[in-house]
Amino acid sequence: MDTITPQLYSGALRPYPGVIAEWSTAKQARARSILADVDAAFPGMVGKVDPSADVEDFWEDAARISAAWRATGGRLVLTEAGTSWCTWSNDKMLRRIGPVARSEEGGDHGTDDLAGHALVARHGGRGMFIGGVATDDPTRDVAIWLAARHRDHGVRRGVVKAVARKNGIWSIELDRDPEVVTRRLADAMDWTFVRLESLSGALLAQDELELTWELRLFVVDGRVVSAAGCIEEFTPLDHDRAIGLIDTRVRRIRGHLEQGLPSPVEDRPDIVHRLVSFGRRVALEHGGTVCIDVAIDAATDEPVVIELNHLPNSGLYASDPWAVTAAVVRARDRGYAPIRRPEDVLRSAPKTEGTPA
Repeated sequence: MDTITPQLYSGALRPYPGVIAEWSTAKQARARSILADVDAAFPGMVGKVDPSADVEDFWEDAARISAAWRATGGRLVLTEAGTSWCTWSNDKMLRRIGPVARSEEGGDHGTDDLAGHALVARHGGRGMFIGGVATDDPTRDVAIWLAARHRDHGVRRGVVKAVARKNGIWSIELDRDPEVVTRRLADAMDWTFVRLESLSGALLAQDELELTWELRLFVVDGRVVSAAGCIEEFTPLDHDRAIGLIDTRVRRIRGHLEQGLPSPVEDRPDIVHRLVSFGRRVALEHGGTVCIDVAIDAATDEPVVIELNHLPNSGLYASDPWAVTAAVVRARDRGYAPIRRPEDVLRSAPKTEGTPA
């Protein structure tokens, strides 16, 4: 592989919430170490304290910069990401390390070009289908497919996700009548239904599963480097080095869709070991660099793949981004697919197949 100088293609950090006084001494020390890395890399990038700022957003961005700074020995070049998909080239994507700029949210990196990936279809434990809503072609209409899943397979609820932009997920009760399903989708999706109406390939429809113990795996060149439970309030500041690169804290119920409030965080190395063992097999099948979300299907007690994501689109939780970024810098696959414009995605649906203190 040619030597590629990694660069940070990124906008400014999101607002700085400060180092929280209630944090443990160890967590505060790690936060200050990350801030020192960011200041060394890009002096003046951290703004004034904003007590109302989102804590997780800032510290994930800062941890990515710290990880990139350390992985490259301080050989980073900061370049503005830009606001147009036209600015992205394969060369830029090969060099990219760092957070996703706010200007990109809802843009290029909002596109879910891994929806319906073959590995998800193979290991997802559920039916899935990519199509549209209220389409002229009945073979590409998600409401017709969902109604058939209810009629022929007894599926009670379905989940629909926006493929063109990762900005919507809806859970609905199913019916054997496609018109009833269409009305329920329209009620749930609201204006998004109108915006995406008749566009084939705009939505991914799936059977809804009761998922427990969700875990995110960070995979580089087919190898699981780090993993962490999908615990929204955790960031790399919460990563426990004593546990190792695989954080063993998870929660039974993440708390989304119809599940209600999140359940308590538990340290469950038994569950995590089982999910990582499963995920390692899936990672080997993929062979490249990607994030893989896995969980246990409560109905079958079997591990399943929830979805795949590119690294810039993936929240870090309590993972070890320093280890992941160090691996990415040396990787054959940097994990960034060529960018397609949103309208291109709508026309061509994916196939259903070293750390601080």
